[in-house]
Amino acid sequence: MRRDELAALGVQLPALPTIVLGALPGGPGWAARLERLGLDVVASGAARDTPETWTAARAAVPHRPVKGVAGDEDGAAALVEAGCRIVETAGAVPAAAYRLGPEEGLVPAVDGADPAVEDLNDVAAAALRAARAGAASALWVAVTPGLERLEPHVVEAKLGALVEGARQARLALAKEQFEL
Repeated sequence: MRRDELAALGVQLPALPTIVLGALPGGPGWAARLERLGLDVVASGAARDTPETWTAARAAVPHRPVKGVAGDEDGAAALVEAGCRIVETAGAVPAAAYRLGPEEGLVPAVDGADPAVEDLNDVAAAALRAARAGAASALWVAVTPGLERLEPHVVEAKLGALVEGARQARLALAKEQFEL
């Protein structure tokens, strides 16, 4: 994560922020659910966002960063023109946005393709290992793509483990820093 770029766009995130990559089951309409579950960055849930799906997600959750998923440079430009500041894409994005690409510092703490729900302690341990190996401020705690193939109740359970595991990892890091 390049915090200076996010800050320049007005996006502030905690250490080890949580994010979902890829699509969610049923397509758009997930933003409010993701906020309720506690994710730091929410999304519409679409496999590929349009300005309309992103704007609807932004309207549903006006107080959280909302990422958009772009398939190509034209899609990224349209999302940024609509106001999107975090764009998940392998391609280029306009200067007014943060590109969430394959080179990001991701902690793949939850496997989106596996229907088994992770234990929150395992999620916390993965986040802590990664944070101790590098800069916690440069990492995203993420669910890998594949959730769109799972049942919504399983997805919610996996996201709950992600959020609580990241919270536990943040508390452990804060305790370590305090004890120094």
